[in-house]
Amino acid sequence: MGANVSNGVAEAAGPQDLTTYGAVDDQILGAMWSPGGFYWLCVAITGLGVLVGAFSWAYQISTGLGAANITHPTMWGSYLVNFVFWVGIAHSGTLISAILFLFRASWRTTISRSSEAMTVFAVMIAGLFPLIHLGRVWLVYWILPYPNQRNLWPNFQSPLVFDVVAVSTYLTVSFLFWYTGMVPDLATIRDRTAGIRNRIYGFFSLGWSGSSKSWRHYGTAYLLFAALATPLVISVHSVVS
Repeated sequence: MGANVSNGVAEAAGPQDLTTYGAVDDQILGAMWSPGGFYWLCVAITGLGVLVGAFSWAYQISTGLGAANITHPTMWGSYLVNFVFWVGIAHSGTLISAILFLFRASWRTTISRSSEAMTVFAVMIAGLFPLIHLGRVWLVYWILPYPNQRNLWPNFQSPLVFDVVAVSTYLTVSFLFWYTGMVPDLATIRDRTAGIRNRIYGFFSLGWSGSSKSWRHYGTAYLLFAALATPLVISVHSVVS
């Protein structure tokens, strides 16, 4: 199948014959090169939602947590419920990808990337809700263990500190698990691009060559992160609960 490079992107030419791995790659990656109008409509709607959320958060900061109906004696409102909800959504992504990988379920390959990405972004969303619930978000550094002249340290027996440690650890492991799995995919995109895109994807593909040695190290690292992420599902959600 012929291909040409236009505007720094390799574009498939002519009808596609899906009898080779390269043709399948071109078919899957075709959506990246020229997104249609529906894609930009979704981006616009998502951007509008972000603006509404930012305005609402700014309004709450200016007026107080009473805007969210969080007043004495109701100190735990919908923000903490959403926090636990999004942590649960993140755990479902790990259960789908990591545990199925450990059990060698072949059908996981069709959904592994999306489930791993869902895990990372769901944890990031969950991490926003404690900040929003804090009210005066600019004082968040008070719960961080750092040397200071007043010798004030967080209470490490506090469940809030447990949340910070658990969620941060889970986010780090989930991101590394997701990123490790994408390295061969990033290299595939690198080989089909030119210019600045080629340099960007080349940087994030970590010099992937596709050799047997690369695949062996890749399999070991991916298995390690899958085995590490699986017990975190139980421990993190237990701490959050």
